[in-house]
Amino acid sequence: MRLALASFFTLLVLFGFLFSVILLGAYLLGYIEWYLLLGLTIFFNFLLWLFSPYIGDFVNKWFYKMKFIGIDGLRKIDKELADFVEKTCKKNGIKVPKIGYIPDDNPQSFTYGSASFNARIVFTQGIIEYLDSNERKAVFGHELGHIIHRDFIVMSVASTILQLMYELYWIFTRTRGKREEKSKLFIVGIISYVFYWIGTYIVLFLSRLREYYADEFSAQATGNPNYLSSALLKIAYGILAKPDKENEIRLMKSTRTLGIFDFKSAKQVGLLYADALRSRSFGMIEKSFLFDLKNPWAFFIELSSTHPLTGKRIRRLCKLASKMKKKPLFDFKKIEAFPVDKKKLYEGFLIDVIMLYLPVFMILAGILCLFVGFIFRLSFIPLILIGKSLIILFGLGIIFQTLYKYREKEFRKSSVFELMSNVYASPIRGIPAELKGKVIGKGIPGFIFSEDMMFQDKSGLIYLNYESLIPLFGNLAFAWWKVKKLINKPCSVKGWFVRGMAPLFELKELNTKEEKIKGRVRTIGLVIGFFIIILGLFLFML
Repeated sequence: MRLALASFFTLLVLFGFLFSVILLGAYLLGYIEWYLLLGLTIFFNFLLWLFSPYIGDFVNKWFYKMKFIGIDGLRKIDKELADFVEKTCKKNGIKVPKIGYIPDDNPQSFTYGSASFNARIVFTQGIIEYLDSNERKAVFGHELGHIIHRDFIVMSVASTILQLMYELYWIFTRTRGKREEKSKLFIVGIISYVFYWIGTYIVLFLSRLREYYADEFSAQATGNPNYLSSALLKIAYGILAKPDKENEIRLMKSTRTLGIFDFKSAKQVGLLYADALRSRSFGMIEKSFLFDLKNPWAFFIELSSTHPLTGKRIRRLCKLASKMKKKPLFDFKKIEAFPVDKKKLYEGFLIDVIMLYLPVFMILAGILCLFVGFIFRLSFIPLILIGKSLIILFGLGIIFQTLYKYREKEFRKSSVFELMSNVYASPIRGIPAELKGKVIGKGIPGFIFSEDMMFQDKSGLIYLNYESLIPLFGNLAFAWWKVKKLINKPCSVKGWFVRGMAPLFELKELNTKEEKIKGRVRTIGLVIGFFIIILGLFLFML
Protein backbone atom coordinates (compact mmCIF):
# COMPACT_ATOMS: atom_id res chain seq x y z
CA MET A 1 0.00 0.00 0.00
CA ARG A 2 2.84 2.43 0.88
CA LEU A 3 4.51 1.73 -2.46
CA ALA A 4 1.27 2.34 -4.36
CA LEU A 5 0.65 5.59 -2.48
CA ALA A 6 4.22 6.76 -3.06
CA SER A 7 3.96 6.00 -6.77
CA PHE A 8 0.59 7.73 -7.01
CA PHE A 9 1.88 10.78 -5.14
CA THR A 10 5.01 11.02 -7.29
CA LEU A 11 3.06 10.81 -10.55
CA LEU A 12 0.46 13.24 -9.20
CA VAL A 13 3.14 15.83 -8.39
CA LEU A 14 4.71 15.40 -11.82
CA PHE A 15 1.36 15.70 -13.58
CA GLY A 16 0.64 18.78 -11.46
CA PHE A 17 3.90 20.39 -12.58
CA LEU A 18 3.18 19.50 -16.18
CA PHE A 19 -0.41 20.69 -16.43
CA SER A 20 0.27 23.91 -14.51
CA VAL A 21 2.84 24.83 -17.15
CA ILE A 22 0.55 23.76 -20.02
CA LEU A 23 -2.45 25.71 -18.72
CA LEU A 24 -0.43 28.82 -17.93
CA GLY A 25 1.15 28.76 -21.37
CA ALA A 26 -2.21 28.25 -23.07
CA TYR A 27 -3.70 31.12 -21.09
CA LEU A 28 -0.94 33.54 -22.02
CA LEU A 29 -0.88 32.46 -25.66
CA GLY A 30 -4.61 32.50 -26.17
CA TYR A 31 -4.55 29.40 -28.36
CA ILE A 32 -3.73 25.69 -28.06
CA GLU A 33 -1.61 24.89 -31.11
CA TRP A 34 0.82 23.06 -28.87
CA TYR A 35 -1.57 20.14 -28.37
CA LEU A 36 -0.37 18.42 -31.51
CA LEU A 37 3.28 18.45 -30.42
CA LEU A 38 2.42 17.26 -26.92
CA GLY A 39 0.02 14.64 -28.25
CA LEU A 40 2.69 13.28 -30.59
CA THR A 41 5.20 13.20 -27.72
CA ILE A 42 2.82 11.11 -25.63
CA PHE A 43 1.99 8.88 -28.59
CA PHE A 44 5.63 8.19 -29.49
CA ASN A 45 6.51 7.57 -25.85
CA PHE A 46 3.64 5.07 -25.71
CA LEU A 47 5.03 3.28 -28.76
CA LEU A 48 8.51 3.37 -27.24
CA TRP A 49 7.16 1.85 -24.00
CA LEU A 50 5.28 -0.83 -25.94
CA PHE A 51 8.16 -1.81 -28.22
CA SER A 52 11.06 -1.10 -25.82
CA PRO A 53 11.47 -4.82 -24.91
CA TYR A 54 12.21 -5.66 -28.53
CA ILE A 55 14.61 -2.73 -28.84
CA GLY A 56 16.31 -3.94 -25.65
CA ASP A 57 16.54 -7.46 -27.08
CA PHE A 58 18.28 -6.16 -30.19
CA VAL A 59 20.78 -4.06 -28.22
CA ASN A 60 21.62 -6.84 -25.76
CA LYS A 61 22.02 -9.44 -28.49
CA TRP A 62 24.09 -7.20 -30.76
CA PHE A 63 26.40 -5.59 -28.20
CA TYR A 64 26.52 -8.09 -25.32
CA LYS A 65 25.88 -11.46 -27.04
CA MET A 66 22.78 -12.16 -25.00
CA LYS A 67 20.92 -15.40 -25.65
CA PHE A 68 17.41 -16.26 -24.50
CA ILE A 69 17.71 -19.60 -22.73
CA GLY A 70 14.20 -19.72 -21.24
CA ILE A 71 13.22 -21.37 -17.98
CA ASP A 72 14.47 -24.74 -19.29
CA GLY A 73 17.92 -23.31 -19.97
CA LEU A 74 17.95 -21.78 -16.49
CA ARG A 75 17.01 -25.18 -15.05
CA LYS A 76 20.12 -26.71 -16.63
CA ILE A 77 22.24 -24.11 -14.84
CA ASP A 78 20.43 -24.13 -11.48
CA LYS A 79 17.36 -26.33 -11.03
CA GLU A 80 16.43 -24.83 -7.64
CA LEU A 81 16.56 -21.31 -9.10
CA ALA A 82 14.31 -22.24 -12.03
CA ASP A 83 11.81 -23.91 -9.69
CA PHE A 84 11.85 -20.78 -7.52
CA VAL A 85 11.10 -18.51 -10.51
CA GLU A 86 8.20 -20.69 -11.66
CA LYS A 87 6.72 -20.99 -8.16
CA THR A 88 6.96 -17.22 -7.51
CA CYS A 89 5.38 -16.32 -10.85
CA LYS A 90 2.51 -18.77 -10.32
CA LYS A 91 1.89 -17.49 -6.80
CA ASN A 92 1.68 -13.88 -8.01
CA GLY A 93 -0.36 -14.59 -11.15
CA ILE A 94 2.17 -13.59 -13.82
CA LYS A 95 3.65 -15.53 -16.71
CA VAL A 96 7.26 -16.69 -16.42
CA PRO A 97 9.40 -13.93 -17.98
CA LYS A 98 11.81 -14.58 -20.82
CA ILE A 99 15.21 -15.47 -19.38
CA GLY A 100 18.30 -13.99 -21.03
CA TYR A 101 21.93 -14.97 -20.43
CA ILE A 102 25.04 -12.85 -21.11
CA PRO A 103 28.47 -14.58 -21.09
CA ASP A 104 30.10 -11.86 -18.98
CA ASP A 105 32.02 -12.41 -15.73
CA ASN A 106 30.73 -9.15 -14.22
CA PRO A 107 27.92 -10.18 -11.86
CA GLN A 108 24.85 -8.24 -12.97
CA SER A 109 21.14 -8.84 -13.42
CA PHE A 110 18.41 -6.59 -14.74
CA THR A 111 14.87 -6.68 -15.99
CA TYR A 112 13.02 -4.76 -18.68
CA GLY A 113 9.75 -4.88 -20.59
CA SER A 114 6.45 -3.05 -20.99
CA ALA A 115 4.67 -4.98 -18.24
CA SER A 116 4.50 -8.51 -16.84
CA PHE A 117 3.14 -9.90 -20.14
CA ASN A 118 6.45 -9.32 -21.98
CA ALA A 119 9.01 -8.92 -19.19
CA ARG A 120 12.57 -10.19 -19.49
CA ILE A 121 15.08 -11.07 -16.77
CA VAL A 122 18.69 -11.01 -17.94
CA PHE A 123 21.64 -12.26 -15.90
CA THR A 124 25.36 -12.66 -16.51
CA GLN A 125 27.75 -15.54 -15.93
CA GLY A 126 29.09 -13.56 -12.97
CA ILE A 127 25.83 -14.17 -11.06
CA ILE A 128 26.47 -17.92 -11.36
CA GLU A 129 30.17 -17.59 -10.60
CA TYR A 130 29.98 -15.42 -7.48
CA LEU A 131 26.68 -16.34 -5.82
CA ASP A 132 25.37 -19.53 -4.28
CA SER A 133 21.90 -20.88 -5.11
CA ASN A 134 20.06 -19.01 -2.32
CA GLU A 135 21.73 -15.72 -3.28
CA ARG A 136 20.76 -16.27 -6.93
CA LYS A 137 17.16 -16.77 -5.82
CA ALA A 138 17.34 -13.49 -3.92
CA VAL A 139 18.62 -11.66 -7.02
CA PHE A 140 15.91 -13.15 -9.27
CA GLY A 141 13.35 -12.41 -6.54
CA HIS A 142 14.40 -8.75 -6.65
CA GLU A 143 13.92 -8.65 -10.43
CA LEU A 144 10.54 -10.40 -10.18
CA GLY A 145 9.57 -7.76 -7.62
CA HIS A 146 10.10 -5.05 -10.25
CA ILE A 147 7.84 -6.97 -12.68
CA ILE A 148 5.07 -7.62 -10.16
CA HIS A 149 5.11 -4.00 -8.91
CA ARG A 150 4.69 -2.76 -12.53
CA ASP A 151 7.78 -0.59 -12.29
CA PHE A 152 8.11 -0.39 -16.08
CA ILE A 153 4.78 1.39 -16.45
CA VAL A 154 5.24 3.84 -13.59
CA MET A 155 8.78 4.83 -14.59
CA SER A 156 7.81 5.15 -18.28
CA VAL A 157 4.97 7.53 -17.42
CA ALA A 158 7.23 9.55 -15.11
CA SER A 159 9.92 9.81 -17.80
CA THR A 160 7.36 10.95 -20.39
CA ILE A 161 6.17 13.73 -18.10
CA LEU A 162 9.76 14.91 -17.61
CA GLN A 163 10.30 14.92 -21.37
CA LEU A 164 7.17 16.99 -21.94
CA MET A 165 8.21 19.53 -19.32
CA TYR A 166 11.59 19.93 -21.00
CA GLU A 167 9.91 20.39 -24.40
CA LEU A 168 7.67 23.09 -22.94
CA TYR A 169 10.74 24.87 -21.58
CA TRP A 170 12.34 24.70 -25.03
CA ILE A 171 9.21 25.99 -26.79
CA PHE A 172 8.34 28.82 -24.42
CA THR A 173 11.87 30.24 -24.15
CA ARG A 174 12.15 30.43 -27.95
CA THR A 175 8.67 31.55 -28.97
CA ARG A 176 8.50 34.54 -31.28
CA GLY A 177 5.89 37.23 -30.95
CA LYS A 178 5.20 40.57 -29.34
CA ARG A 179 7.73 41.65 -26.72
CA GLU A 180 5.26 41.55 -23.81
CA GLU A 181 3.86 38.16 -24.81
CA LYS A 182 7.38 36.78 -25.41
CA SER A 183 8.49 37.90 -21.92
CA LYS A 184 5.54 36.13 -20.29
CA LEU A 185 6.17 32.93 -22.21
CA PHE A 186 9.86 33.07 -21.34
CA ILE A 187 8.90 33.12 -17.65
CA VAL A 188 6.63 30.10 -18.21
CA GLY A 189 9.52 28.32 -19.92
CA ILE A 190 11.84 28.97 -16.98
CA ILE A 191 9.17 27.67 -14.58
CA SER A 192 8.85 24.55 -16.72
CA TYR A 193 12.63 24.07 -16.60
CA VAL A 194 12.64 24.42 -12.80
CA PHE A 195 9.82 21.84 -12.58
CA TYR A 196 11.80 19.59 -14.92
CA TRP A 197 14.79 19.58 -12.56
CA ILE A 198 12.64 19.12 -9.46
CA GLY A 199 10.81 16.32 -11.27
CA THR A 200 14.13 14.65 -12.16
CA TYR A 201 15.01 14.31 -8.48
CA ILE A 202 11.49 13.12 -7.67
CA VAL A 203 11.84 10.39 -10.30
CA LEU A 204 15.22 9.39 -8.85
CA PHE A 205 13.58 9.22 -5.41
CA LEU A 206 10.86 6.98 -6.84
CA SER A 207 13.51 4.79 -8.45
CA ARG A 208 15.27 4.33 -5.11
CA LEU A 209 11.97 3.62 -3.35
CA ARG A 210 11.08 0.95 -5.87
CA GLU A 211 14.48 -0.67 -5.30
CA TYR A 212 13.65 -0.91 -1.60
CA TYR A 213 10.35 -2.59 -2.34
CA ALA A 214 11.91 -4.98 -4.85
CA ASP A 215 14.36 -5.89 -2.06
CA GLU A 216 11.43 -6.47 0.29
CA PHE A 217 9.68 -8.67 -2.25
CA SER A 218 12.86 -10.72 -2.66
CA ALA A 219 13.16 -11.14 1.12
CA GLN A 220 9.59 -12.38 1.40
CA ALA A 221 9.83 -14.66 -1.63
CA THR A 222 13.03 -16.36 -0.44
CA GLY A 223 12.08 -16.30 3.23
CA ASN A 224 15.44 -14.86 4.31
CA PRO A 225 16.57 -11.24 3.69
CA ASN A 226 20.16 -12.22 4.48
CA TYR A 227 20.43 -13.96 1.10
CA LEU A 228 20.03 -10.64 -0.72
CA SER A 229 22.33 -8.80 1.72
CA SER A 230 25.18 -11.22 1.07
CA ALA A 231 24.37 -11.25 -2.67
CA LEU A 232 24.75 -7.46 -2.84
CA LEU A 233 28.17 -7.63 -1.19
CA LYS A 234 29.36 -10.39 -3.49
CA ILE A 235 28.02 -8.64 -6.61
CA ALA A 236 29.92 -5.48 -5.63
CA TYR A 237 33.07 -7.50 -5.13
CA GLY A 238 32.60 -9.22 -8.49
CA ILE A 239 32.10 -5.89 -10.29
CA LEU A 240 35.29 -4.62 -8.63
CA ALA A 241 37.29 -7.70 -9.59
CA LYS A 242 36.18 -8.20 -13.18
CA PRO A 243 35.75 -4.98 -15.24
CA ASP A 244 38.66 -5.78 -17.54
CA LYS A 245 37.23 -5.35 -21.03
CA GLU A 246 35.75 -2.34 -22.78
CA ASN A 247 32.47 -4.10 -23.61
CA GLU A 248 32.11 -5.25 -19.97
CA ILE A 249 32.57 -1.70 -18.70
CA ARG A 250 29.98 -0.56 -21.26
CA LEU A 251 27.56 -3.21 -20.01
CA MET A 252 27.92 -1.91 -16.43
CA LYS A 253 27.23 1.66 -17.55
CA SER A 254 24.35 0.83 -19.88
CA THR A 255 22.52 -1.19 -17.20
CA ARG A 256 23.25 1.23 -14.33
CA THR A 257 19.60 2.24 -13.86
CA LEU A 258 18.23 -1.25 -14.60
CA GLY A 259 20.65 -3.41 -12.65
CA ILE A 260 20.35 -4.69 -9.11
CA PHE A 261 23.41 -2.63 -8.13
CA ASP A 262 24.68 0.78 -9.27
CA PHE A 263 28.20 -0.07 -10.52
CA LYS A 264 29.48 3.37 -9.40
CA SER A 265 28.83 2.59 -5.74
CA ALA A 266 30.04 -0.99 -6.22
CA LYS A 267 33.67 0.16 -6.03
CA GLN A 268 33.35 1.17 -2.39
CA VAL A 269 31.39 -1.91 -1.30
CA GLY A 270 33.58 -4.23 -3.36
CA LEU A 271 36.74 -2.88 -1.74
CA LEU A 272 35.25 -3.36 1.70
CA TYR A 273 34.12 -6.90 0.96
CA ALA A 274 37.58 -7.76 -0.43
CA ASP A 275 39.09 -6.47 2.82
CA ALA A 276 36.58 -8.53 4.81
CA LEU A 277 37.63 -11.68 2.92
CA ARG A 278 41.28 -10.97 3.67
CA SER A 279 40.77 -10.18 7.36
CA ARG A 280 37.89 -12.64 7.86
CA SER A 281 36.02 -9.85 9.62
CA PHE A 282 33.17 -7.54 8.63
CA GLY A 283 34.50 -4.80 10.93
CA MET A 284 35.47 -2.38 8.17
CA ILE A 285 32.18 -2.85 6.35
CA GLU A 286 30.24 -2.17 9.55
CA LYS A 287 32.21 1.02 10.30
CA SER A 288 31.90 2.14 6.70
CA PHE A 289 28.11 1.86 6.92
CA LEU A 290 28.23 4.70 9.46
CA PHE A 291 29.04 7.14 6.64
CA ASP A 292 25.87 6.11 4.77
CA LEU A 293 23.78 6.37 7.93
CA LYS A 294 25.21 9.40 9.75
CA ASN A 295 27.16 11.68 7.43
CA PRO A 296 25.03 14.50 5.90
CA TRP A 297 27.01 14.16 2.66
CA ALA A 298 25.45 10.73 2.23
CA PHE A 299 22.07 12.37 1.62
CA PHE A 300 23.43 14.51 -1.24
CA ILE A 301 25.39 11.61 -2.73
CA GLU A 302 22.23 9.50 -2.74
CA LEU A 303 20.10 12.34 -4.10
CA SER A 304 21.36 11.86 -7.65
CA SER A 305 21.56 8.07 -7.50
CA THR A 306 19.13 5.55 -9.02
CA HIS A 307 19.78 3.11 -6.14
CA PRO A 308 19.79 3.59 -2.35
CA LEU A 309 23.13 3.74 -0.55
CA THR A 310 24.29 0.26 0.33
CA GLY A 311 24.39 0.89 4.08
CA LYS A 312 20.76 2.02 4.12
CA ARG A 313 19.71 -0.80 1.82
CA ILE A 314 21.32 -3.53 3.92
CA ARG A 315 20.04 -1.94 7.15
CA ARG A 316 16.50 -2.27 5.81
CA LEU A 317 17.12 -5.89 4.88
CA CYS A 318 18.50 -6.57 8.36
CA LYS A 319 15.38 -5.04 9.93
CA LEU A 320 13.26 -7.32 7.74
CA ALA A 321 15.36 -10.28 8.88
CA SER A 322 14.64 -9.44 12.53
CA LYS A 323 10.90 -9.19 11.79
CA MET A 324 11.04 -12.59 10.09
CA LYS A 325 12.78 -14.10 13.16
CA LYS A 326 16.10 -14.50 11.32
CA LYS A 327 19.45 -13.44 12.72
CA PRO A 328 20.48 -10.36 10.66
CA LEU A 329 23.72 -10.45 8.71
CA PHE A 330 24.77 -7.23 10.51
CA ASP A 331 23.89 -5.87 13.94
CA PHE A 332 22.83 -2.30 13.08
CA LYS A 333 21.94 -1.48 16.67
CA LYS A 334 25.58 -2.00 17.51
CA ILE A 335 26.72 -0.10 14.40
CA GLU A 336 24.50 2.93 15.02
CA ALA A 337 25.48 3.02 18.71
CA PHE A 338 29.03 3.95 17.67
CA PRO A 339 29.75 7.44 19.16
CA VAL A 340 29.64 10.24 16.59
CA ASP A 341 30.34 13.92 17.37
CA LYS A 342 27.34 15.53 15.61
CA LYS A 343 28.66 19.05 16.20
CA LYS A 344 31.91 18.20 14.43
CA LEU A 345 30.01 16.39 11.70
CA TYR A 346 27.61 19.22 10.83
CA GLU A 347 30.01 22.13 11.35
CA GLY A 348 32.41 20.49 8.91
CA PHE A 349 29.55 19.82 6.49
CA LEU A 350 28.43 23.46 6.38
CA ILE A 351 31.96 24.67 5.67
CA ASP A 352 32.32 21.96 3.01
CA VAL A 353 29.15 23.09 1.22
CA ILE A 354 30.39 26.69 1.15
CA MET A 355 33.75 25.62 -0.29
CA LEU A 356 32.16 23.24 -2.80
CA TYR A 357 30.08 26.04 -4.29
CA LEU A 358 32.54 28.88 -3.65
CA PRO A 359 33.25 29.58 -7.37
CA VAL A 360 29.48 29.79 -7.96
CA PHE A 361 29.03 32.00 -4.88
CA MET A 362 31.74 34.35 -6.21
CA ILE A 363 29.90 34.63 -9.53
CA LEU A 364 26.59 35.26 -7.74
CA ALA A 365 28.24 38.01 -5.67
CA GLY A 366 29.37 39.70 -8.88
CA ILE A 367 25.87 39.38 -10.41
CA LEU A 368 24.41 40.90 -7.25
CA CYS A 369 26.76 43.86 -7.66
CA LEU A 370 25.55 44.23 -11.26
CA PHE A 371 21.93 44.13 -10.09
CA VAL A 372 22.59 46.82 -7.46
CA GLY A 373 24.35 48.88 -10.12
CA PHE A 374 21.27 48.72 -12.37
CA ILE A 375 18.99 49.72 -9.50
CA PHE A 376 21.11 52.76 -8.66
CA ARG A 377 21.58 53.51 -12.37
CA LEU A 378 25.34 53.40 -12.48
CA SER A 379 26.94 54.51 -15.71
CA PHE A 380 27.79 52.01 -18.42
CA ILE A 381 31.54 51.81 -17.68
CA PRO A 382 31.27 50.73 -13.99
CA LEU A 383 28.75 48.05 -14.98
CA ILE A 384 31.12 46.71 -17.65
CA LEU A 385 33.96 46.62 -15.10
CA ILE A 386 31.80 44.71 -12.63
CA GLY A 387 30.87 42.24 -15.39
CA LYS A 388 34.53 41.65 -16.27
CA SER A 389 35.37 41.09 -12.60
CA LEU A 390 33.07 38.01 -12.60
CA ILE A 391 35.78 36.01 -14.37
CA ILE A 392 38.39 37.04 -11.78
CA LEU A 393 36.04 36.12 -8.94
CA PHE A 394 35.42 32.70 -10.50
CA GLY A 395 39.17 32.06 -10.74
CA LEU A 396 39.67 33.10 -7.11
CA GLY A 397 36.89 30.73 -6.08
CA ILE A 398 38.64 27.80 -7.78
CA ILE A 399 41.95 28.65 -6.07
CA PHE A 400 40.39 28.89 -2.60
CA GLN A 401 38.48 25.67 -3.21
CA THR A 402 41.65 23.84 -4.30
CA LEU A 403 43.61 25.08 -1.27
CA TYR A 404 40.78 23.90 1.00
CA LYS A 405 40.44 20.47 -0.60
CA TYR A 406 44.17 19.75 -0.80
CA ARG A 407 45.62 21.28 2.35
CA GLU A 408 49.40 21.13 2.69
CA LYS A 409 49.40 20.29 6.38
CA GLU A 410 50.99 17.31 8.10
CA PHE A 411 50.47 14.07 6.20
CA ARG A 412 49.80 11.85 9.18
CA LYS A 413 50.60 8.14 8.94
CA SER A 414 47.36 6.25 8.58
CA SER A 415 45.85 3.03 7.19
CA VAL A 416 43.18 2.17 4.66
CA PHE A 417 40.98 0.86 7.48
CA GLU A 418 41.23 4.13 9.40
CA LEU A 419 40.41 6.25 6.35
CA MET A 420 37.55 4.08 5.07
CA SER A 421 35.88 3.96 8.49
CA ASN A 422 36.10 7.76 9.01
CA VAL A 423 32.50 8.93 9.44
CA TYR A 424 33.63 12.57 9.12
CA ALA A 425 35.06 12.09 5.61
CA SER A 426 33.95 14.40 2.80
CA PRO A 427 34.07 14.68 -1.01
CA ILE A 428 35.49 18.23 -0.81
CA ARG A 429 37.67 18.25 2.34
CA GLY A 430 40.61 15.97 1.67
CA ILE A 431 42.18 14.23 4.66
CA PRO A 432 46.02 14.48 4.38
CA ALA A 433 47.51 11.05 5.01
CA GLU A 434 50.47 8.78 4.33
CA LEU A 435 50.07 5.07 3.63
CA LYS A 436 52.60 2.25 3.31
CA GLY A 437 51.97 -0.80 1.16
CA LYS A 438 52.16 -1.63 -2.53
CA VAL A 439 50.39 -1.07 -5.84
CA ILE A 440 48.72 -4.35 -6.82
CA GLY A 441 47.20 -3.39 -10.16
CA LYS A 442 45.45 -0.84 -12.32
CA GLY A 443 42.30 0.93 -11.17
CA ILE A 444 40.46 -0.85 -13.99
CA PRO A 445 42.06 -4.30 -14.30
CA GLY A 446 43.34 -5.06 -17.78
CA PHE A 447 42.51 -1.59 -19.18
CA ILE A 448 45.80 -0.28 -20.63
CA PHE A 449 44.75 3.38 -20.43
CA SER A 450 43.88 3.27 -16.71
CA GLU A 451 46.30 5.63 -14.95
CA ASP A 452 44.62 5.08 -11.58
CA MET A 453 45.96 2.29 -9.39
CA MET A 454 44.76 -0.19 -6.78
CA PHE A 455 46.77 0.17 -3.57
CA GLN A 456 46.97 -2.32 -0.72
CA ASP A 457 48.28 -1.97 2.80
CA LYS A 458 48.00 -4.44 5.70
CA SER A 459 44.46 -3.28 6.49
CA GLY A 460 42.78 -3.05 3.10
CA LEU A 461 42.47 -1.81 -0.49
CA ILE A 462 41.91 1.67 -1.93
CA TYR A 463 42.08 3.43 -5.31
CA LEU A 464 44.89 5.90 -6.01
CA ASN A 465 44.01 8.76 -8.35
CA TYR A 466 47.02 9.98 -10.36
CA GLU A 467 46.90 13.25 -12.30
CA SER A 468 49.67 14.45 -14.61
CA LEU A 469 50.55 18.10 -15.08
CA ILE A 470 49.67 17.54 -18.75
CA PRO A 471 45.99 16.51 -18.70
CA LEU A 472 44.93 13.49 -20.74
CA PHE A 473 48.22 12.90 -22.61
CA GLY A 474 50.32 12.83 -19.44
CA ASN A 475 47.85 10.44 -17.83
CA LEU A 476 47.83 8.17 -20.89
CA ALA A 477 51.65 8.10 -20.98
CA PHE A 478 51.76 7.24 -17.25
CA ALA A 479 49.20 4.45 -17.73
CA TRP A 480 51.08 3.04 -20.72
CA TRP A 481 54.68 3.12 -19.49
CA LYS A 482 54.70 3.50 -15.73
CA VAL A 483 51.92 1.68 -13.90
CA LYS A 484 53.04 -1.86 -14.79
CA LYS A 485 56.54 -1.14 -13.43
CA LEU A 486 55.09 -0.09 -10.07
CA ILE A 487 52.99 -3.21 -9.48
CA ASN A 488 54.03 -5.25 -6.41
CA LYS A 489 56.80 -2.83 -5.45
CA PRO A 490 56.78 -1.75 -1.77
CA CYS A 491 56.07 1.97 -1.60
CA SER A 492 54.67 4.80 0.46
CA VAL A 493 52.07 7.24 -0.80
CA LYS A 494 51.12 10.72 0.37
CA GLY A 495 47.88 12.40 -0.61
CA TRP A 496 44.34 13.28 0.32
CA PHE A 497 41.51 10.88 1.10
CA VAL A 498 38.10 12.00 -0.22
CA ARG A 499 34.82 10.14 -0.14
CA GLY A 500 31.98 10.68 -2.59
CA MET A 501 30.08 7.90 -4.35
CA ALA A 502 33.28 5.87 -3.92
CA PRO A 503 36.35 6.45 -1.70
CA LEU A 504 39.48 7.77 -3.39
CA PHE A 505 43.05 8.63 -2.43
CA GLU A 506 44.20 11.66 -4.44
CA LEU A 507 47.92 11.19 -5.00
CA LYS A 508 50.49 13.84 -4.05
CA GLU A 509 53.52 11.59 -4.30
CA LEU A 510 54.42 7.92 -4.53
CA ASN A 511 57.85 6.81 -3.26
CA THR A 512 59.65 3.56 -4.01
CA LYS A 513 63.32 2.78 -3.31
CA GLU A 514 64.21 3.75 -6.87
CA GLU A 515 62.12 6.84 -7.57
CA LYS A 516 59.60 9.48 -6.50
CA ILE A 517 56.48 10.07 -8.59
CA LYS A 518 54.56 13.32 -8.20
CA GLY A 519 50.80 13.61 -8.53
CA ARG A 520 49.65 17.04 -9.71
CA VAL A 521 45.98 17.13 -8.73
CA ARG A 522 46.52 20.16 -6.44
CA THR A 523 48.76 21.95 -8.94
CA ILE A 524 46.21 21.54 -11.74
CA GLY A 525 43.48 23.21 -9.66
CA LEU A 526 45.75 26.15 -8.84
CA VAL A 527 46.93 26.52 -12.45
CA ILE A 528 43.34 26.57 -13.74
CA GLY A 529 42.37 29.19 -11.14
CA PHE A 530 45.35 31.44 -11.96
CA PHE A 531 44.74 31.06 -15.71
CA ILE A 532 41.14 32.23 -15.30
CA ILE A 533 42.28 35.18 -13.17
CA ILE A 534 44.88 36.21 -15.78
CA LEU A 535 42.20 35.96 -18.48
CA GLY A 536 39.92 38.15 -16.37
CA LEU A 537 42.68 40.72 -15.81
CA PHE A 538 43.40 40.80 -19.55
CA LEU A 539 39.74 41.47 -20.34
CA PHE A 540 39.63 43.99 -17.50
CA MET A 541 42.36 46.06 -19.17
CA LEU A 542 40.69 46.08 -22.60
